[in-house]
Amino acid sequence: MGALDHQLGIVDEVTYGTAVTVTKFFEYNSESITETEGRTEGDPLRSGTFVQRNDRFTPFFMGAAGTVQLDVMTKGFGYLLKHMTGAVATTGPTETTVYVHTGTVGELIGDMFTCQVNRPFHPAGTNQAFTYSGGKITRWTLANSVDGNLVCDLECDFQTVSDAVALATVSYPASMENLTWAGGVVSIGGSNYDVTEFSVSFDNAANVDRRQIRGNTLKKEPTNGRRQGEFSLRADFDSLTQRNRAHATTRSAALAQIIGTWTGPTLAGSTLFPSLVVTIPAARFDSWSAATDGPTGIEQELSGVVRYNGTNSPITLAYQTTDVTP
Repeated sequence: MGALDHQLGIVDEVTYGTAVTVTKFFEYNSESITETEGRTEGDPLRSGTFVQRNDRFTPFFMGAAGTVQLDVMTKGFGYLLKHMTGAVATTGPTETTVYVHTGTVGELIGDMFTCQVNRPFHPAGTNQAFTYSGGKITRWTLANSVDGNLVCDLECDFQTVSDAVALATVSYPASMENLTWAGGVVSIGGSNYDVTEFSVSFDNAANVDRRQIRGNTLKKEPTNGRRQGEFSLRADFDSLTQRNRAHATTRSAALAQIIGTWTGPTLAGSTLFPSLVVTIPAARFDSWSAATDGPTGIEQELSGVVRYNGTNSPITLAYQTTDVTP
């Protein structure tokens, strides 16, 4: 092993905060999981005390949080859907080998995971595993731009951490490939629309500081409030069509369905390709701009929020793959 032997693995937990040996491994671009320490602090009035005493504080661990960024691949990504959205349904097989794992907005209570990150000592290269338990995805973003891969940012929260758990044996899915801009298509209101950038984010509104007087200082499993989704895109200023959605004075005119599809380069079955399809049935367009910036073609920027139409999941992530299970 060496100083560049980074490793990240995840597995579902049965009990919130009780670590399990990780079994699903992901290639990742970066992670910023940071631990937070707490201190109770006393400052009593006492003769001869000009500076606070060193025996009037009690240390405790508050938890850990940070972002894991990874490219969306043609295998393995389905595991994350449950923790991103709350509910996953699987259909298939089609053409013998192709399955679709569909994530929809659902209950997140009871969906928790252990995450283990290897951070080798530098320059020795000696493995040092950090095992975070009580994992929750609090916010996620899918983004893609010209010349780039489809990237997923996962903002995570954890109850506790151990640096004494042995590093798990790593294995990655075979023959997986990136989903990229080369296979990307975005449609708005039922018509394909060429874009240079697209992003959708979903905040799970997790209460990550549920602490109670209960014999220890560990926080309890986060509960969720009203979730909020947002989208943005950039494209040529080719007409007033998209601007008119943001400028609309009626509800129906301000709403449109957005579908983003990213298709992999290699067949998964005889005619089917791996893919990820992001569907927002009721995207509300709230902001538009198309400022002039020098002697170049004008681009427009649009953004808005995800709303619930009373029938469909506010956002759906349909992942087509050869993985039998998410």
